Amino acid sequence: MRRALLVVLVLPLAACGGGSKSSGQPANMTPLAYVKSSAAKTAKAPSEHVTLKGSLTVGGTFVTIDGTGDFDNAKQLGSVHADFSAGGLAGTLDEVLNGTTIYLKSALLTSNLPKGKTWLKLDLQKAAPKGVDLSALTTQSPTKLLSQLQASGNVTKVGDETINGTATTHYRGKLDVAKLPKVATLANATYRPLNIWIGKDDGYVHRIHTSYTIKVAKASAQSIDVTVDFSDFGKSVSVSVPAASATADGTGQAIPGLGG
Repeated sequence: MRRALLVVLVLPLAACGGGSKSSGQPANMTPLAYVKSSAAKTAKAPSEHVTLKGSLTVGGTFVTIDGTGDFDNAKQLGSVHADFSAGGLAGTLDEVLNGTTIYLKSALLTSNLPKGKTWLKLDLQKAAPKGVDLSALTTQSPTKLLSQLQASGNVTKVGDETINGTATTHYRGKLDVAKLPKVATLANATYRPLNIWIGKDDGYVHRIHTSYTIKVAKASAQSIDVTVDFSDFGKSVSVSVPAASATADGTGQAIPGLGG
């Protein structure tokens, strides 16, 4: 159960986009070139809605998570509500992303916070809580995932599929870690093929699926599988950042229920 929160830290997957209409991959573009073009386009949207389905296997425990959220990309603000289950136990978690700072709220954390505090604050640019490799997990935005795919130089068109009522084209890329810049990789990670679904009529990224195994220091290897869907590009988003009076800073600390 402690590792359930690690999946939620994959949630800053927000960067989808606006732009003019398109009619699928142009005949004069390779799959790689088209995915790269779509990545550039989707990064320009002011906001989007996301739905997340993820799973994590670590230490023999299988964890699942379902979440929904909204992100304001221009302001680098986002919020997500997620339900998770692990080892027969279930719970909820709320997350607010403000730039490189994440706020977490869950019954799993409440008993370990100072009296009167309801949110745990983590600064991702500083030291992470002991036992949790936050710096690695924060690389998982759509544009960074797509840049990883582009860096591999190996993208194929799988076929046409409908995602949430939208006609899309499914692309798959085999990542070549040796070709990836260090800042785009997860430490000690073994990647499986990355899958992207691009709208045939709008050229937006409508779904990303990624899976990999990562070794966290002094912990069992984690097998992570995440699918994120994107919609409502450009809609108004309202996100409230928790007040300082309600937060406890857990940056660089060992947090029971979160790490270890």
